[in-house]
Amino acid sequence: MKKLPAILLILICALSARATHIMGGDLTYRYISEDSFEFTLAFYIDCVNGNPGAIASDRFAILGFFNAKTKQFIDKVEIERGKPDRVSKLNYACVTPPPNACVDRYEYVFRKRVQIGSDGVIIAFQRCCRNHTITNLVDPGGTGITLLATIPPRQLVEINSNPVFKDSPPNFLCNDAPLVFDHSAVDTEGDSLVYDLYLPFKGASSSAPRPSQPSNPDYAVVQYTSAYNLSNLMGGTEKLKINSKTGQLTVLPNKVGQYVVGIRVSEFRNGVRIGETLRDYQFNVLECDIKISANFDLPEIKCSDSVVAVTNTSRFGKTYDWTISNQNAIYTTSTDEHPIITFQDPGLFTIKLVTRNDQCADSMEQDIEIGEVVKLSADFGIELEDSCEGGKVTIINKSTTTPEWYWNLGTGAGEQRNLIVNQFTVTTPGKYTISLRVSDSAKCALDQQHTEEFEILGRDTVFSDFDFTFPNDCNPGELVLLKTDALTEDWYWRIDGVEDSFYNASEVNLEDLNQGRLNVSLKHLKSERPCTVIEPKHIDIEIDSLDFSVGELMLYNVFTPNGDGINDCFQLDMQNGDCYTVSFFIYNRWGELLFKTENALQECWDGKQENGEYYPTGTYFGVAQVKHHEADKAENISVSITFIH
Repeated sequence: MKKLPAILLILICALSARATHIMGGDLTYRYISEDSFEFTLAFYIDCVNGNPGAIASDRFAILGFFNAKTKQFIDKVEIERGKPDRVSKLNYACVTPPPNACVDRYEYVFRKRVQIGSDGVIIAFQRCCRNHTITNLVDPGGTGITLLATIPPRQLVEINSNPVFKDSPPNFLCNDAPLVFDHSAVDTEGDSLVYDLYLPFKGASSSAPRPSQPSNPDYAVVQYTSAYNLSNLMGGTEKLKINSKTGQLTVLPNKVGQYVVGIRVSEFRNGVRIGETLRDYQFNVLECDIKISANFDLPEIKCSDSVVAVTNTSRFGKTYDWTISNQNAIYTTSTDEHPIITFQDPGLFTIKLVTRNDQCADSMEQDIEIGEVVKLSADFGIELEDSCEGGKVTIINKSTTTPEWYWNLGTGAGEQRNLIVNQFTVTTPGKYTISLRVSDSAKCALDQQHTEEFEILGRDTVFSDFDFTFPNDCNPGELVLLKTDALTEDWYWRIDGVEDSFYNASEVNLEDLNQGRLNVSLKHLKSERPCTVIEPKHIDIEIDSLDFSVGELMLYNVFTPNGDGINDCFQLDMQNGDCYTVSFFIYNRWGELLFKTENALQECWDGKQENGEYYPTGTYFGVAQVKHHEADKAENISVSITFIH
């Protein structure tokens, strides 16, 4: 039955407005003393197009703490933000800033004692939703954000603070203008830093945009549209890339839009990866009033190349000053528009262009390596010490020393560029493959690779696991627990306020639970298998209150049975109606009962008398009796009905 929205009297509660102001953020921590850290959540928002109400609602942020190994919830904090810092650094030398490019950076800073233990801790913040107009995401208006950081376990490193990016990314990018941005970070302990791009994480939902507690790891990544992926995050004449050594971020966009990207810096100590800092950020590409733009392309360099033809792609330039340097010493210069440079010696060179016109000057620089013929050899051996505490792998490297090398330790991290490693520990049993690929960055020799295999035996960790359901949609106080692991060792349940341990029960049915948080644990007894540990599972389950209110009943105050297919039969609507019995009675102004039904959600009043004639046009009165299946008595709701025929 069709209805007229303008005349509905809908008695329902409105959902919280979804935020569309999120621009990105990052999460860092600083070691203070044993188990004491200072945390900083940086959160970027759109201060022009963002909803002011949504921005105001983010005065407080809720961060969750989770066991990095079991992914179980530990604790949460609610922190108030400081005053905003306007991101206004102009990353172009000769551009008039667009009027609609405005980004504010908020910080939530707090100190907390955290028991790191042998598993490490994940800290996470979640919020929804992103801007509806983002170009490279599927359903951006329904996609949230998860910002997280991981404190490594004590046995990996005793003291650590994760890296901190030196500067905020630009608040806008100019279309068809190259961006060169120093996205490097600093590390308190002086660890080695390696930069790359990653796929950001989504989090929260449009139905619960500001969750009372972040969900447990692991987190799903955002979904990019078919035109974009990790190697092409935002398109462009020159794709977005970051120098793995220096953190220099470069891109030449060629399409106006909004693009979500992820920038990561990983930290290594003594050749072992110990942590990372993740920055999720939205780049806004706009049309700019560009007075001049410096840019140039270099050809692909081969080892034998000593003559390099540079293609100048600058815009609006009149003069061009080129400086070619080697180790900060000037090697040669040129004022040609498209210079041809002859290199007499191998080495790493920096080519810098400064272009000028009558209004402004802009600069651009790139590195180029001229190589010499080398002979590469990839070779290493391993020594393995296997025990219940873990497998210690020692690497004896016999390879040629090269500018670039890539280790893949077989632990799921993939190839890691210029990783310095001589020993690492594997805690999960299984077969592993280590590979080393050595490379000449000047392309004067083919890459060489060597592979070794090993197996970790005797040690195993398995996990108790269970799921839960609410079987009765009408009564949230009923709960079913289901054991989902395949473990056969004896097990028992621990449930708040319940004395029964439900020994070896695969399914547990609970009733009459009170509203609030219910802590449930499933624990298996110690395995008799050598070197096997069974980790229990703990979940805090939110039990909703039993709500008898009828706030979702929809009553209508106009009834027009005129055969037009709209409002021809008066009927009630109700969300979640399966939980209610609804009767409805219609009276005239003298209190005479004209119509009644015990099933008002399925039956309707056609406005006719017993003789088939319609009742006269006028005002009638309806009474709905609504009873929840779990309630003791019904609730009466009245409505005045304007009958037009």
